[in-house]
Amino acid sequence: MRIASEDIPQADVLDDVVRTVEAVGRGAQTFQDIARALGKVDRQGRYYRRAAEILGFIRNDLNRAELTARGRAFLDHPHDRNHLLAEAVLKSRLIQRVLPFFEAAGTRGISRTQMERFIEEVTQPVGESMIPRRVSTVLSWLERIRMVRERHNRFSLRGELPAGVDIVHYENSDEPLFPKRYDLDEYTEVARKAREAKGYLNVLIDDAARERADAAHRMLTNLVAAKIRDAGSIPKNNRFIDLSAAISEDLYLFEMKSTTDGNMHSQIRRAISQLYEYRYLQQVPAAKLVIVIENPPPLEKKWIVDYVVNDRKLLIAWDGDRKTLKFPDETRADLRFLA
Repeated sequence: MRIASEDIPQADVLDDVVRTVEAVGRGAQTFQDIARALGKVDRQGRYYRRAAEILGFIRNDLNRAELTARGRAFLDHPHDRNHLLAEAVLKSRLIQRVLPFFEAAGTRGISRTQMERFIEEVTQPVGESMIPRRVSTVLSWLERIRMVRERHNRFSLRGELPAGVDIVHYENSDEPLFPKRYDLDEYTEVARKAREAKGYLNVLIDDAARERADAAHRMLTNLVAAKIRDAGSIPKNNRFIDLSAAISEDLYLFEMKSTTDGNMHSQIRRAISQLYEYRYLQQVPAAKLVIVIENPPPLEKKWIVDYVVNDRKLLIAWDGDRKTLKFPDETRADLRFLA
C-alpha cells in the first residue's frame, strides 16, 4: 500500500515547521500568512503548513489554519518541545515506514540512492524530481531529532530514541512492523490481511485498550520497553500489539498480561492465541513470541511454563522487582536482554 502524497512532507527544515506552528499561534491562518511569517514564497507556505498538519500541530480548513490540542501543548510547554517534536516526527506515516528500513541496514547504513529507490517504491508516484526532495525531508527530520547519523555518505540509526520518547506508536495497525523485502507487494499483503480481519481486529483493539488501562500492564510495558532501549533497539507498538522490537538478528512480539494466581492460566491462554494471530497478520513467521506476566507462576502451575516454552515454542518472562524480569533458564539465550 503506497503512502499518499498528501501524507508526505515537503518541508525539509524542521525548525521552520516549528516556526509555522508559532506563526499560527500568533494568528497566521492562510498559507500566504505563513509564507510571510517564514520569509518564503507562497508555495512554500503551503508546504510548511501541510508539514505542521502531518505532525498534528495544526489543522486546516479552507485555507484557515488553527492549532490542535497538540500544537497548543507544544507552544505552552517550551521546555518539552524537543521531545514533543521528536514524538510527532516519529508518529508520521512516512517516517514510520522508513524506520524498519534503517533497522534492517544496521551499522552498514543506507545510501541516499537506496533511500530514493525505497521511497519511490512505497509512496504515491510523482515526478522524478520529487523523490530526492522527499528523501531530503526524511533525512533532515531524522537528523534534526538525532535519530540518524551520516558517515561516509551513508545514514544509519544512532541506536537510541530521542530523550523523552519511550515507545514509537504506530497508529496504522496495518503497517508492517517487520517488513522483509521492502517492496510494495509486501505492504499491500499485510494491509489486505488487516482489511479481511477488520471486524476481529476491532475486538483485539478494544481488548488491548482495556488491558492497557491497567496499572500492572503499563508497568510491564514500560519495563520491557526500557530493556529494549537499553539493548540499542526501538520498542514499537500499535493498537493491538503491546510491543515489538528487532534485537540483533531476531524479531520479537510481546504480549503483557496482568495476573493473579486465580487468572494466570486464562491470561496465558489468551496471550498465546493473540501472539500467534499477531504474527500471522504481520507476516513474520520467524518472530519470537514473548508472554510477559505480572507475577511468577505458583508452584502448582509450573507446568504452564513447560507448556509455553517446550510445547508451544513461545517465550515467557515475569516481573522480578519492577526493575528486572525473570525467565526460565532454557530461554536465557533469547531473553538475556530483559535481565
